[in-house]
Amino acid sequence: MKSKTILVLDTETVGLEGHVYDVGYTITNKRGDILAERNWLVEENFTNPKKMMGAFYAGKHFTHYARMLQDGEIRLTAWADIVAALRADMAAFSVDIIAAYNAGFDFRVIAQTHADLGFSGAIIESPVQVLDIWQFACETKLQQKQYANIARSLGWVSPAGNIKTGAEFAYRFVCGDHSFIEDHTALSDARIETAILAECYRQKKSVPYGKINGAPWRLVNPKAGNDANIHGSKVA
Repeated sequence: MKSKTILVLDTETVGLEGHVYDVGYTITNKRGDILAERNWLVEENFTNPKKMMGAFYAGKHFTHYARMLQDGEIRLTAWADIVAALRADMAAFSVDIIAAYNAGFDFRVIAQTHADLGFSGAIIESPVQVLDIWQFACETKLQQKQYANIARSLGWVSPAGNIKTGAEFAYRFVCGDHSFIEDHTALSDARIETAILAECYRQKKSVPYGKINGAPWRLVNPKAGNDANIHGSKVA
């Protein structure tokens, strides 16, 4: 049987509705071996000052992106060229699965960005399975009693008392670095999500392909009520 090839996607956006300005992904397998990496700043959005003033992490213009641009780690690229490169990589590596942590968010904002910038049709033209790494993690690794014990002992809880399940906390548990802080830049985040995904596959549990329910954190907090700290946001 052919091994699955997975594209792990991450985006950074101006708001929750779209305006993607940073796109990054790894191409990997179930073991977490990284076969390729890509990262771009969306030229149309990143160079628009009115849009970027509303970005969640606007300060990263100076703390991260200025250096990355100077060092050639990332470049400004037109959206059409990003989409073309994504499609080419999917074909070249025979990608079977597209995955993201909080996949419903990432898939929605790239579609919205595509439309907002004047393009029509689907970004992904080939048939693939979709996988929400957040859902997968909440069904496997983050279900473990050890995670609940560590999370509560170290204060990884929301103001409502719910155990946090965002990628930063999942990675802390997976890698054992309990002080890890997520960069919130697309490729860096895609790399940690790749590691989380590989650990989820190692659990040998059923894989929730196609399941994007928007609130997998409730699997880890079955008695939770409404939480003002919205776990489904990009900053969860």
